[in-house]
Amino acid sequence: MTLTQLEYILAVGDTGSFSQAAIQCHVTQPTLSMQIQKLEDGLNVILFDRTKQPVRPTQVGELVLQQARIVIQHSQHIREIVDENKGAISGTLRIGIIPTLAPYLLPLFLNKFMTKYSQVHLVIDELETQALVEKIRNNSLDLGIAVTPIDDINIASKVLFYEPFVAYFSPQHSLLQKKHIDETDLSLSEMLLLSEGHCFREQSLGLCKNRKNVSLSANFSFEGGSLETLKKLVDQGDGFTLLPLLATEEVKDKKRLKPFSLPVPTREVSLLHGPHFQRKALLKAFSEAVIDSLPTDMPLHKSKQQVKIDNPLGHRK
Repeated sequence: MTLTQLEYILAVGDTGSFSQAAIQCHVTQPTLSMQIQKLEDGLNVILFDRTKQPVRPTQVGELVLQQARIVIQHSQHIREIVDENKGAISGTLRIGIIPTLAPYLLPLFLNKFMTKYSQVHLVIDELETQALVEKIRNNSLDLGIAVTPIDDINIASKVLFYEPFVAYFSPQHSLLQKKHIDETDLSLSEMLLLSEGHCFREQSLGLCKNRKNVSLSANFSFEGGSLETLKKLVDQGDGFTLLPLLATEEVKDKKRLKPFSLPVPTREVSLLHGPHFQRKALLKAFSEAVIDSLPTDMPLHKSKQQVKIDNPLGHRK
């Protein structure tokens, strides 16, 4: 068994085609097929069902591909670890980030990080929390940026910052008369929410203490996939939505943003990785780049003036 053979089977698994895999690996198809056949003979198994198009892994093939991906990734990290010990930070870094952070956090640090660490190739994937955690578990991602805590022994985390919640109201809303709002002021019947699967939705629901009117308007109900959509609908309606602080940076009418009274509801944002992640210098460089890019009013530590709203989707089912 060789690393080259493992790379070949991964290429077939990813493309579903021996011919496409050969092109991807820059070899002829007979060469690729011969090496895969040698691997199958050595293991005494059939890794792919060649009668199907696209080619699909067999049941045991799926298991071998999962382990092969881990082996190849770890072999690539050996060179990166050696380079880091020599003072060089390089290699590929695969990062997942949740949708309620991606459009607001990435522009703050991405260009500066890529300029400073030009030998690092970033691959960024925007994912909901559960998909992100699963990809870290199966080694498809190196790092994740998400709301914690995450209740999983296979996930390690480092807190980056604590992001306050803010309410965003329609132009004529009665609560705009208040300087600060309280959870008991908010009614579910007026709140626009993200769709299911977003941790910020569950946190918003948990905050809304006035649950007497739990049904939404008979004329209109909406659950959106992005905070930007919710903001635009609030602009044209008569309700409100909750926003994390970074999502308020580009709001034009700041008077329609209302802070919460103390203690301020806050979400904990952390950098996630697997328990055996070894690229410590890169981890440190990346976390510092994120923290250094944050607005000056973003809390880096939890205080008595905040109440942390845990991530309901962070508990492993």
